[in-house]
Amino acid sequence: MQTKSNNRPNDKSEKPASDDYADQFDNASDQRELQMQFQYLTSQIEQAKQQFTELKVVLEEAQETLLALAELEQKPATTMTSLGSSIFVKSAISPNSVIAPIGANVYCQKSITEARQIVEMQANKVNQLTVNVEKALTQMMQARQQIIQQAQQTQNQ
Repeated sequence: MQTKSNNRPNDKSEKPASDDYADQFDNASDQRELQMQFQYLTSQIEQAKQQFTELKVVLEEAQETLLALAELEQKPATTMTSLGSSIFVKSAISPNSVIAPIGANVYCQKSITEARQIVEMQANKVNQLTVNVEKALTQMMQARQQIIQQAQQTQNQ
């Protein structure tokens, strides 16, 4: 009974020269794949950072709005309203109600308490989005670090 002999040696030190070239091509292909993954993740990380920054600005604006509503509730405010051509009129801001967004660029008159609830609800949603983006950013940065380690290992082979 004849057995087929395996043309590939089991010991890597006895590897034929032609296999060395194949490994180099595999390594180059692996390096290109890792580089593409790295570039994609880097792009995604930059987008996530930008979203995170924008969400933080929205949160700060919501906090400022809540403070302004609290101040308005405490005491009525006055302001200067432009009539045009550098002519202004002193006007009082009514603490009874405000115009607040209710969705899809639709606004309606709300009490200060209702407006505060709307802003708080929006701030909570934005805060949750911020947490989600931050988690995704952390995961992407970890994945990118793993790609760097894989590339270093592939390069050392």
